[in-house]
Amino acid sequence: MITKEDQAVAQALRDLVTKMTRRLRKQISNPGALSIAERNVVGILMNQQDAFPSELGSQLSLSSQFMSQILNRLEGLDYITRRSSPDDRRKTLISLTKKGRRMVENSRQEREEWLATVISAQYNSREKKLIKEALALLSVIPEL
Repeated sequence: MITKEDQAVAQALRDLVTKMTRRLRKQISNPGALSIAERNVVGILMNQQDAFPSELGSQLSLSSQFMSQILNRLEGLDYITRRSSPDDRRKTLISLTKKGRRMVENSRQEREEWLATVISAQYNSREKKLIKEALALLSVIPEL
């Protein structure tokens, strides 16, 4: 049974995750001024290696027309490449280029360095240990 305390913790955690996400987005240099949708596509490709445009659109709930615009822009920035699927030549696979991977890795590194600097300045060793323990507890949520 869900208690009021459970609901309060869930709301506080959701609010914190939202604020942290916004704050981390502000910390990136964002080469090419990528939109959130473009960054989401690049992020998926970083994890999946290859994807069909329809898969990307489905995962992000984007129309095929909008997905096409995003892919054209990312291709123009040399962040993605398109190639025919080996299984079905009529279909196109999308993957990140070396430049695209480097951009994502640099962006992640910038955010992690910023966050590490904040943690180092803001918290003592006992508090850092508590944060680490809380992260271990919270890390099971995506697996549920």
